[in-house]
Amino acid sequence: MNVLLLYLRYFIRPDHYKCVGWITLGIAGGAIAFPLSFVSASNVLLGFCLLPFAILTDGRQRVNYIYLVAILMMGSVAYIYAVRTFYFFALAFYILFLFELVLGRINSLVLFLLAFMSPFFNQIVIILGFPIRLQLSEWAGKLLSAAGMMIQVEGNVMLLNGTAFSVDEACMGLNMLATSLLMGVFLIAHQYHTRKLKLGFLPLMVFFSLVLLLNVGSNLLRIVMLVLFRIAPGHPLHEMMGIFCMLLYVVVPLYFLGRWMISRFGKPFSQETHPMQISIFTQALITALALAAVWTGCQIRHERIHTNPEHAHVQLKGFQPVDMENGITKMFNKNILVYIKNIPEFFSGEHTPLICWKGSGYTFKSVKTIAIDGHEIYCGQLHKPGAILYTAWWYTNGSTNTIDQLTWRMEMFQGEPGFCLVNVTAGTEATLRTELERIFGGNALSIKQQI
Repeated sequence: MNVLLLYLRYFIRPDHYKCVGWITLGIAGGAIAFPLSFVSASNVLLGFCLLPFAILTDGRQRVNYIYLVAILMMGSVAYIYAVRTFYFFALAFYILFLFELVLGRINSLVLFLLAFMSPFFNQIVIILGFPIRLQLSEWAGKLLSAAGMMIQVEGNVMLLNGTAFSVDEACMGLNMLATSLLMGVFLIAHQYHTRKLKLGFLPLMVFFSLVLLLNVGSNLLRIVMLVLFRIAPGHPLHEMMGIFCMLLYVVVPLYFLGRWMISRFGKPFSQETHPMQISIFTQALITALALAAVWTGCQIRHERIHTNPEHAHVQLKGFQPVDMENGITKMFNKNILVYIKNIPEFFSGEHTPLICWKGSGYTFKSVKTIAIDGHEIYCGQLHKPGAILYTAWWYTNGSTNTIDQLTWRMEMFQGEPGFCLVNVTAGTEATLRTELERIFGGNALSIKQQI
């Protein structure tokens, strides 16, 4: 039965208004901790719209100790490090804990929905979306070359007969990927409602893994078609081609895939119900969790507003470091501008140049990887009306230089010295190259995190 109907039926009873209060306190904590921009992302709004449709009960009421442990773990990390992502999951598991206590066991589909609508999903797409776009460019170039076309691939740009085709953020970007995954949630929930059958956790894992693969394939075909039909960015068909590919190569296959998986692996929903009497101890525990949720939300907001992250110890020959807000160190001369952002924890979302330069009105063009003195780094062009800049970035802890997210996160997790994001920008490509060779070749840059 749909949870929304059960929820309304349950809470109109006057002797259970305290449950409404518990949930209200949790929501209040989220309202304090999260800015409007944090919850107004398209995947968050779509996820909230799907919640009443996708959450279904599948068994008797229970105390879910797994959710309780998740609440305590996520809430503790959120409080200690003032990380909103962990706080989001702590609140989500808190509300699910209440639902299962008063309404019944919730089907595992909701866990996937929460993952896809969470801030963590945004971070994953930002971190992985860019290298995937570079890989898609390479694959598309190989396919077109195999078809007999003379095409040259440079990073995310493909050159065909003098015309440049850029693999932009619409390919494996947040909106496209989030829409596909949330559409998968909707299609599975639709099958749940029409066939009265459910899928277990592992079949759902397989289903959404296939959603990701279909999304990658759809974007690859989109790139190939844009090049074949010479559809440049800005053309009306450029966006329409993306929508067409998503509908034809993602949504339609998912509909039939979901229907087949429900028929093959679906099991009936459990209709067992056994209303629980919430003990005094459990009520006191939930009240403590609700108050802790509000307190943690206030703490996160305070830390975010009033605490300035620590800066790394930075030395670059010929430059004087200047500490800025948010743990950023700035250095510049007439040739280059250098930003160094301290990364506090291995799970942190770093302030990638792909985001920060957009805030200054620039757009990225011709992004690729290059090798400087044996070190692989990212580089690209920054375009703004009347101005073109050349920029490069990588991650370093003073001894390891890398652009691989897994490498620096695993090293920090294993206790290695902390990493920083280094971003070097110049007015010409030649100047940037010269300065990068000086930095790497002469070990001119020294970085060490605060201890």
